[in-house]
Amino acid sequence: MNTKTAFPLVCLFLLVAAERLHADDPYSPVQPFLNRYCVACHGATKQKGEVRLDDFAQIDGALWSDLYDQIHDASMPPEDARQPSSNERASIAQLVLQISRDEAFSIPTGYRRLNRREFRNTVRDLLGLKPGIYDPAGRVFKDEVDHGFDTNADELVISNELLLEYLESAEHSLRMALFLTDLQPPVTKVVAFKPGKLQSGDRRFTTNKKHSTVLRGSGQYSASESPRGVAISGYYRITVHAAGVDRNHYGNMKFPPVSGPIKMGIGTRLDSEGKQSTSNLAKSFDLLDDQFEVYSTVVWLEKGAYPWVGFLNGAGKPASSIRQAIRQRKVDPKEISPENYNGPGVEVTRFSLEGPLDPQWPPPTYRTIFQTDEMPDFEKAEVRAQLMQRFLTRAFRRPATDQDVRDYLDYLDQQYQRTSDWQEAFIKTFAAAMASHDFLYIKEEIGQLPPLELASRLSYFLWSTMPDAELFQLARSGRLLDADVYSAQVERMLGDPRTDEFVHGFATQWLSLDLLGTMPPDIKDRRYSAYHKQNYETAFRNETLHFFRHVLFENQPVGDFLDSDYSIINDTLANVYNLPFDGGSEFQRVSLPKASLRGGLLGHGSILALTSNGVETLPVTRGHWILDELLGTPPPAPPEEVPALVPDLNGVDTPRDQLVRHRRDPACFECHKRMDPLGLALENFDVIGRYRAAYETGATIDPAGQIFGTKFQNVTELRKLLRTQQDPFAKSLIIKLAEYAKGRRLNRRDLEIVDQVAAKSKQDEHRFQSMLRHLLASELLLHR
Repeated sequence: MNTKTAFPLVCLFLLVAAERLHADDPYSPVQPFLNRYCVACHGATKQKGEVRLDDFAQIDGALWSDLYDQIHDASMPPEDARQPSSNERASIAQLVLQISRDEAFSIPTGYRRLNRREFRNTVRDLLGLKPGIYDPAGRVFKDEVDHGFDTNADELVISNELLLEYLESAEHSLRMALFLTDLQPPVTKVVAFKPGKLQSGDRRFTTNKKHSTVLRGSGQYSASESPRGVAISGYYRITVHAAGVDRNHYGNMKFPPVSGPIKMGIGTRLDSEGKQSTSNLAKSFDLLDDQFEVYSTVVWLEKGAYPWVGFLNGAGKPASSIRQAIRQRKVDPKEISPENYNGPGVEVTRFSLEGPLDPQWPPPTYRTIFQTDEMPDFEKAEVRAQLMQRFLTRAFRRPATDQDVRDYLDYLDQQYQRTSDWQEAFIKTFAAAMASHDFLYIKEEIGQLPPLELASRLSYFLWSTMPDAELFQLARSGRLLDADVYSAQVERMLGDPRTDEFVHGFATQWLSLDLLGTMPPDIKDRRYSAYHKQNYETAFRNETLHFFRHVLFENQPVGDFLDSDYSIINDTLANVYNLPFDGGSEFQRVSLPKASLRGGLLGHGSILALTSNGVETLPVTRGHWILDELLGTPPPAPPEEVPALVPDLNGVDTPRDQLVRHRRDPACFECHKRMDPLGLALENFDVIGRYRAAYETGATIDPAGQIFGTKFQNVTELRKLLRTQQDPFAKSLIIKLAEYAKGRRLNRRDLEIVDQVAAKSKQDEHRFQSMLRHLLASELLLHR
């Protein structure tokens, strides 16, 4: 029986239902029906998919909902099992539907912890920190979410250790924002670092001269003198005077770059105590050979960050190349050695940092945190109370109560008694507030969401962060509940760049893009060397995110995810996919040739790579991915007594033959007859998504199969069949969007509203942004 493993819920209706079944009530026919058609596979001695149906007391609300779907859609019993009559099926489905509806009363009050993404974004917005190389969540463990999205309240548990990490992260972030040691306006200065003393990790590839440094290795070179990090956050101008040198130093023995310009990079780096340093490339430049020019860029530097300069396209391992050339007697070891490498490089004769540029007073972070255009006078008690009330209101995403303010003012006074420093006391106090449940948790009451809770629901769904000032003010006034005002806010927020957080947060998890790169091909395997050298992984991920973004913001039908006559690619992907392309590294929408293999998500390298293991393709995994992530109809977990599918090629030429053998086990047949045709249809794509007509053994690949009772010959025909399922696919997508937004699994009453949203969406051809608007205007998003 195709249903998800049930999980326990505290459901009052179950007790009521159990009592009724012992009496003569309308629900009495349900158990005999289950005994007749289901218990043989889901009873005391056998539980396919870990589902048991012989005892009402063990059937929870989620399973009742799944039971209705199975009975109503005639998905159960299996085709080869005894079948109920259509009348019997219809009457029992109505009874199960009535039971599953009562599940709505079991919804608990919403109480969900911010996930790591939301914590990072909320801290930045609360403190006015810019998205730079500093990560406010860098000290927080990654969320361990096994089921659903990272917004799932049941998965977002907390511990004492995690709470301490939040406290440490909050305090460190506040120190990054409140960085002034004395409350004096900053002054723009120019710091010229000594150009002859730049250093990186490997000195073998560095030539330090009296007035310059030649960068020959791939490291990030920075000043050796201290302090090199800035004391005040702000925008800074990094200036470098440089040229490409020594390209032909070794005559006929060439080192990269053999052709094309020598590329120099300018970037920023931030060292963290006890943590890994973080670094960003700000800009790259093509240098002239032996002709010095001035290159500069303006960047945002957080407190403690410093600039670096690097040689971007030099030899990755020149020492290894030299040793190999010596062994092959191509060069004289007296003329060249690994310890004295003088190949192509970037020579820097000036390296300076100017800033902060256009300094503001108070600094922007102070303005954001204290909500004032003047540096506050911490000595005045009434000022401290105002500052506390403003900060707590923004941090808690609701008006701070008088008790909130008194409690935190008491703590502020305690901290001042310890430090005699009001700024330090505020840092400690605000950090405590940011580690409290009022900050870390999103709270929702059952029923229609009040305006403040609705504002948070909307903001965390679309932006993964706290409501901004406009949304918060409309919520405080109550005007957000006005349908026209709410609709206008939805339009404003959809048009805001912060919606990119929704694109990354939802798409990455829905399509399992977070698994991409967990099992890459062996870097030493020459068959897949281009995957690593050309950075296919990044290109694959970006293609899928660009495609998702295009379907959403261009308001295309969601069926484009199943099949499309276009894709969003760059030159790297055009090479992988063997497609005509006139563009460069920037992603562009391109029309695909007729009968192309690449339309829709099934042609994306990201999907094909993440459903492989880096060594071989996995048809079962690919088929399961299509059923689960794409169609929203996952097969049940295999029974415990069924061993895992392992390669057994005795008398077997292809994966298709192996799967035919595996399906001979009756316990495997039901699921594999659905998964295998889908996965085998993708066998023309190797582990990194390249097309192939045959296996390395020489056996021809047969992608043909059957789905929905219709045969297909290849993946192009499969995609067309999947496109005919746009209606159920749209419903599945609405469910996933709602569960991502609500932070819980939907119940039967929710699914009835899903049907209403899907019906409205169908009138718009299931265009993605229109669908999203219908969802946002429905009770699914307006209610708990």
